[in-house]
Amino acid sequence: MQKIFYEKEIDLLHQLKELVSLTVDESIDYKIEDHGVRAVGSLAIKGEYISQEKRHFLENVELDVYADDQKIIDHQDFHLKVEDFHYDIIDGNLKIKIEVGVYGVEEGENRYIQLDEDPIDEIEKLSRDVETQTINEQVVAEAPEEIQDVEKLQEKIYETKEKEEKVDDDEDLGVYYLYVVLPNDTYASIARQYQVDEKMIRDYNQDLNLDAGQILIIPYAPKDHSNKV
Repeated sequence: MQKIFYEKEIDLLHQLKELVSLTVDESIDYKIEDHGVRAVGSLAIKGEYISQEKRHFLENVELDVYADDQKIIDHQDFHLKVEDFHYDIIDGNLKIKIEVGVYGVEEGENRYIQLDEDPIDEIEKLSRDVETQTINEQVVAEAPEEIQDVEKLQEKIYETKEKEEKVDDDEDLGVYYLYVVLPNDTYASIARQYQVDEKMIRDYNQDLNLDAGQILIIPYAPKDHSNKV
């Protein structure tokens, strides 16, 4: 079994004084594909709380998990199930951590996904922080000896960061997929399978080493569906 942990903050306008009830229910469809099975659906987070009066909330977490035939141990047993969840009340809002079990597949490393407002934005931010730090170090290392003025050096770093952020802002981010890594998988082979740029996949996963059973986040790359002649 593989485990995926989803963490999500639910904004209740800082009015949560007491949590009355909380449930997490999965609603998932399974689709047989050419070389595996895809689980598509959502987790419904429902609850009741007290502020000035009793109120209800409903939040949905979208799921899309793909398992290759070579990774699946038992096709009939392949399914996703909410195993457990824990919550904290922070400054009148709710933070919940949901444990989802992926059954019928080989055991692999647990995967943690942060879901604040948009899971892709969170992953993008983490990746950008690492890249920005590397860029800053590279600029300092490559600065010629004649550049002794600290303000000029800082300006050069700022310009480099600004270019990187402009590229990020231009990306068309949409849904994402979760892929279970097979023993002989490489970033290149996965990129070909999903028709996504290899570097993009590496960036979204912070260039993790690929181990069998690991779950990778695959960014959605829109395709041009217009007719061509």
